[in-house]
Amino acid sequence: MSNKAQKLLCIAFSALVGLSITAAISTTSQAAKRKPGKVVRTMKYKTMKVKAKKGYVYTSTKLTKRGVHLTKYKNKVMTTKKAYLIKVPGKPAVWYDRVSSKNKKLNGYVYNNYLKVIKKSSTNGKTSTKTTNKVPVDPDANVPLKDLYSYGTNSKNNSAQKLGLDGDQSYYNADLFSKYPANLEDYKSVFVKLLNQERQSRGISPVTIDSTLASIAEKRAQDTKSLGTLDHYDNAGNMIAANYAKEAGIHFSSLGECLGSVNNAPTLMTVRESLRDYIYQDAGSDWGHRDTLLNPSYSHIGVGTATLKDQGLITNAVVMY
Repeated sequence: MSNKAQKLLCIAFSALVGLSITAAISTTSQAAKRKPGKVVRTMKYKTMKVKAKKGYVYTSTKLTKRGVHLTKYKNKVMTTKKAYLIKVPGKPAVWYDRVSSKNKKLNGYVYNNYLKVIKKSSTNGKTSTKTTNKVPVDPDANVPLKDLYSYGTNSKNNSAQKLGLDGDQSYYNADLFSKYPANLEDYKSVFVKLLNQERQSRGISPVTIDSTLASIAEKRAQDTKSLGTLDHYDNAGNMIAANYAKEAGIHFSSLGECLGSVNNAPTLMTVRESLRDYIYQDAGSDWGHRDTLLNPSYSHIGVGTATLKDQGLITNAVVMY
């Protein structure tokens, strides 16, 4: 997952380097040779009508026995309202939806990425049916950040993971989630909202958004995008954010900055991934990000964002005093 080799640069200053996220891969090995799968998480949602052009319908969550192949039922409508995160030994954990059809021939479990949601739209008084990609539901929306390791993996009982050591146990499917990129303006407000929840849970006063700091943070995000690197200092050794703050007439006794990159995905998932790494998976940076974001002396914050389209990343800059 995260490569956090860079050390804390200065008091309250740290930089989070870019994330490399492993996408979930569906197995192509014969089911008869596969070891039984185990359900590690379930997810319920509103009943949806779906279709699939490929993939097998497995008869149980063990994924050891294949039913029909969906290439023979490309136009068959199925319904689903529950999904299971299944871990097969030696394979990444992936999501399978429980599907069913009216004639009961297609009852079982289908790899989530093969399913397309059928939506009805009305045009000129006529109803037509179109198939769209299934927007992924955040499977960890109710899991506290402190219990997450590689996004989607509960690390509550794993001391090594809780220390923020690197690993590749994520089912986070970057190829899928990048189809639903975060809204950059929403990212900023959600970031502050969730950060304040973390601060208040520790008895630390919340921070408020400062428009001048927000402008500085936006410049810092654009600086990072232009330079292609996460760096607090210019060639002369001056802290760039501090220079911007002085130019804007901000007087501070201490200024904190966090810089980071995260794979693009739906807004809430992206923010949670950023904060999880900053606060709970920061051992590689001597916990500098955590100490900055949870500094009780800071009361003002600005968040800036930029998209690195060629890399599928969102760069964020957080400036606080």
